[in-house]
Formats: sequence, structure tokens, C-alpha cells
Amino acid sequence: MLNRILSALALALGLAGCSVTAPPRDNAQWTSDVHGVSITWRWTAPGALGEPVADGVGGFRTVGGHAEVRPGAASCVVDLDPTVIRQQLTRVAAHEAGHCLQARYLKVFADPQNPDPYTHQLFERWAEAYAQAYLRACGQSLRALGWRDPIAPNCAAPPHPNDIPFSL
Repeated sequence: MLNRILSALALALGLAGCSVTAPPRDNAQWTSDVHGVSITWRWTAPGALGEPVADGVGGFRTVGGHAEVRPGAASCVVDLDPTVIRQQLTRVAAHEAGHCLQARYLKVFADPQNPDPYTHQLFERWAEAYAQAYLRACGQSLRALGWRDPIAPNCAAPPHPNDIPFSL
């Protein structure tokens, strides 16, 4: 119980301390509902989410998505860069949806033992665990996240946040 309270406090302080600058975007947006969270999806202008960041293993990672959320909120906004390749779009969208669910269900943890330094960050590990669980359950289809997608999903619904383990 104490761990859950401390995790919720850490999540609230971390998210409340964020300074968000909305990138330029076009009018392409739609909303879907995922496990009680209303997610507004928006396409940004290509490259508007920022410069590529070091991935910690000698390469660079393009910033493909960004979620604006508040702790405990039942809605969020996800900005996506339309230049993300289709093979990565599902993972990026599921990861950002993971941030929305993370805030609503107060899920937070880091994994300092993982070789990927990105997952050492307190607010990234659970969202990435959600994305990986989504890919295992639903495949490359975005339909379970409320998108129109010609690819048929392998699942009836996306994974529930309470079913995501705190380690992979």
C-alpha cells in the first residue's frame, strides 16, 4: 500500500513538473476510448516533436510521439509524427497510449538493470512494457486502440493496465 502511495506521489510530482510546448500541427485529429481513457490523437508537422535523441547504444532514436497527461485523468492528448514508419507506428502509438493509461491507473516504475538506458527513466518503462504487451496481444493492428486500420487485430481489446507486469 505504501509503495502504491509513493508511486502515485512520484507520478503526480513528475507529471506536474513537466513543461509542455505544443508543437505545430495540422487539423488531423481523432479521439478513441481505451479502458476508460479518452485519447485524442493528433498528427504533428513532420519533425516537430524534436531532434533525434541518443539511444545509449551508439545510435539515435527519432521522437515519434508525445503524450500530454495529468495524474488520474480520464483523458489525454497524443501527438504523433507522421514520418514514423508503419513498422514502428503501432509500437509508438501503443507506447503513448501506455502513458495515458499509466497516468489514469497510476502505474510507474523504472528498470535500471535493463541494457536500454531509455527504460531507466521512471516514466518510460511501464509505457514501453504496455507497448510490448500490446504488440504481443494485438499484433501490428491499431484497431484495438480505436484507429481505422486495414490490418486485422489479433485481439478483441487492448491489454488492460492491471495485466501489465512491472518487469519484462
